[in-house]
Amino acid sequence: MRHHIVLLSFVAALSALMSRPAATLAGADAEPITLTGTVTTADKGTYQEHPFDVPAGVTRIDVDFAYDHRGQGTELEVGLFDSQRFRGTSRFSKTHFYLTEFATTPSYLGGPLPAGTWRLSLGIPSIGAGQSSKWTATIRLSTESTPSEGLGPVLRTEAGWYVGDLHAHTLHSDGFGCVDPGTTAVRGCQPWEVVDAARARHLDFLAITDHKTTSHHADLATLQEGLTSMLLLRGQELTTFNGHANVYGTSRPIDFRLGFKGRTMSAVMDDVAHEHGLLSINHPGRETGDSCTGCGWDAPATPWDRIEAMEVVNGGVIEGRTAGLPFWYARLNEGHRIAAIGGSDDHGARPPRGRVGAPATAVYARELSEAALLEGIRSGRVYVRTRGPEGPRLDLTGTASEGLVQTGGIVKVATAGTTVRLGVHAAGAAGQRAEIVRNGEVVTTLAVDAGDQELSCAVTLRPGQWVHVRLRDAQGITAFTNPLYAHSF
Repeated sequence: MRHHIVLLSFVAALSALMSRPAATLAGADAEPITLTGTVTTADKGTYQEHPFDVPAGVTRIDVDFAYDHRGQGTELEVGLFDSQRFRGTSRFSKTHFYLTEFATTPSYLGGPLPAGTWRLSLGIPSIGAGQSSKWTATIRLSTESTPSEGLGPVLRTEAGWYVGDLHAHTLHSDGFGCVDPGTTAVRGCQPWEVVDAARARHLDFLAITDHKTTSHHADLATLQEGLTSMLLLRGQELTTFNGHANVYGTSRPIDFRLGFKGRTMSAVMDDVAHEHGLLSINHPGRETGDSCTGCGWDAPATPWDRIEAMEVVNGGVIEGRTAGLPFWYARLNEGHRIAAIGGSDDHGARPPRGRVGAPATAVYARELSEAALLEGIRSGRVYVRTRGPEGPRLDLTGTASEGLVQTGGIVKVATAGTTVRLGVHAAGAAGQRAEIVRNGEVVTTLAVDAGDQELSCAVTLRPGQWVHVRLRDAQGITAFTNPLYAHSF
């Protein structure tokens, strides 16, 4: 057998300590390690191991594997052993797989990624007559605290509006009382049932945010493997005695124990930032007490200047005393820029109790990936369809001296105030009215007469003010945007 191992060198200190060449860790990510070789009929029925070095601090390993004559008489099995144990094999089923501590490609085992010499396992069950097969394994190592890759690949590469649900539960926390779908009972909370309910509503993405755990991420990684129509996001709900908050974009558990050994919300935010995650405060206006401990938000010393998102609509609660809208308005009026989102908070999946997708959050993102969706939320180019994904489409822009500004952006205004031309695009909202809301008060109402309509109006803004638009029908608010924010020149 002829084989050849190509490994780029680690930093000089590591290279001096190791007999094999290794990869150079450049910032957060390592240069790829490439292993190559050629097998012939003489290798049929044998196994090989090809070593490579993993330094301390690696949090994710991705492997791409390819070989000649695949499916044409030659089949090669690939798998991994770490420095201590077997980590899995995918036989012929996968050309790409990954491992992290908390979630992996199906057929691989999660857990810490120990430093040391790992081995790529190669099995040669079949070589076509007269064939030789060159194989290549490209191994990428990440040392990001939380690698930006989510549970699945980029599902769509085009920029646009993507619609999904950012809050749902399974039996991994309190999606309790699951029953066999074959029975007449209606409650369902297996991870696959929640995913199926989201698919039935044609969502583009779904975050499952079980309480105080990320154990469900392994199930989601398995479901994502064959799911090409919908992206599953990493989520967890921090459930404290002073409020609930979802964290997106990491599988590493965030300590939820506010007050324990002096833990504060600032410490929570430090941990979320370290993992490159996004924290959103949930249902902040709900009543709290013995019947629902911590359901409303009253965490002491909340660093509002660091809070990036808030669940303004939870389930069917849109307006009223326990809704999130007044709480959000109050924070905006204090000068904080916090993106409004919505989440179903589903605990049952199947009808009539299930409510996956209602409300739905629409995010403008550069692509359909976890990283892009979180970027979109942070930018504020987001709106909420309060009753589900079938609701109206809505967008808000503002035009002043510096040109067009998208939702979530900053409009530059004079100290004495500037007239800003607002553009409202409403589709699927014929017969409704658009409410222009400045600092929490309705200042103008526009009639929506057509199924797809461009509306406009002028509003005066002073520094520190904000403006957004709500759509309303006879039953209440059907959709609302995030604000445009007025800052001085």
